[in-house]
Amino acid sequence: MVMDWKFKSVTVLLVGLLVMGFSASTNAQDLNAAKRAIKKGDQEKRSENYVEAISAFEECIQITTELGSEESGVTELKMAAQKKVTKTHLDYANDLLKQEKYDQALEHYKKTLELAEKYGQGNYADKANKNMPKVYYAKGRNHASEGKYQEAIDLFNNAIDGDPDYGWAYIRKAQAFRELGKPDSMEKAVEEAVAIGKRTDQTNIVTTSQQLAYRYFYNNGAKALKAKKYKEAIPQLEKATKYNGSSRLHHYLALSYGQVGDFQKAAEQEQMVIDDMKGDASEEELAKYYYTLGTYFEQLNEKAKACDAYKNAVYGDYKANAEYKIKHTLKCN
Repeated sequence: MVMDWKFKSVTVLLVGLLVMGFSASTNAQDLNAAKRAIKKGDQEKRSENYVEAISAFEECIQITTELGSEESGVTELKMAAQKKVTKTHLDYANDLLKQEKYDQALEHYKKTLELAEKYGQGNYADKANKNMPKVYYAKGRNHASEGKYQEAIDLFNNAIDGDPDYGWAYIRKAQAFRELGKPDSMEKAVEEAVAIGKRTDQTNIVTTSQQLAYRYFYNNGAKALKAKKYKEAIPQLEKATKYNGSSRLHHYLALSYGQVGDFQKAAEQEQMVIDDMKGDASEEELAKYYYTLGTYFEQLNEKAKACDAYKNAVYGDYKANAEYKIKHTLKCN
């Protein structure tokens, strides 16, 4: 009886040792498999085979997770694989962005963010967040080129959410609002772009956004003026002056105000034209504007100012008419 008990004890001990040995051997094999997986991942990454690299790194993470942290070197290997798989998603996204494969790029940037949060890798999250607005911006431009302006605006807004100082996204948004016939929204986007450009010292952002608004309001005003819709022309041209004060613009405003009987504002606008052109234009070139200015002062019953204007208009094609005004109509001194 005693012998049977001893025999059973020895048997159990031997079986236990055998199991432990087998387990240790299995763990060693699994650890080697994990090492082979991470090595394969590195090789695939160097060859820019990103999908295969990601799969290999994920395999390493799975094996090391199943092994637990008791085995020597397992934790370090697992952490290395976690870092590599996150970085590979980021690098793959960057490569897809260069290839203009925006949907796929966005997918891998989002995966980068997911893994960075899971594994505590804030530096990779920062890099993904920095590049994602570029993807939304590029997608927005593509939608705008296809005439999908509202979808484009939504994407530009996504870009702005990721980078509030993205001046070009505001400019593109303004262009989309222009195409949708929403001038108020367009102008708001322009003003935001101008503010960003000034704050970040990006002169091209300021200039481009101002030119966009100027051309829109100037063209609308000029069309209304040509159609003799003077009351419609004035507010459009006045808005244009916020973004550019060209001589032609002020002359158009003078003509419009003159046609609606606001001769004071017409004279002010024409004087701006003359002040802007002085020093560069010849007396003959200025004569046209001085003569028009004289007619406005006549309407305002300001004889002295009208006479001065006409005296500056006695050149070229306006010489005869200006002299007649001076000698016969106003009898200037």
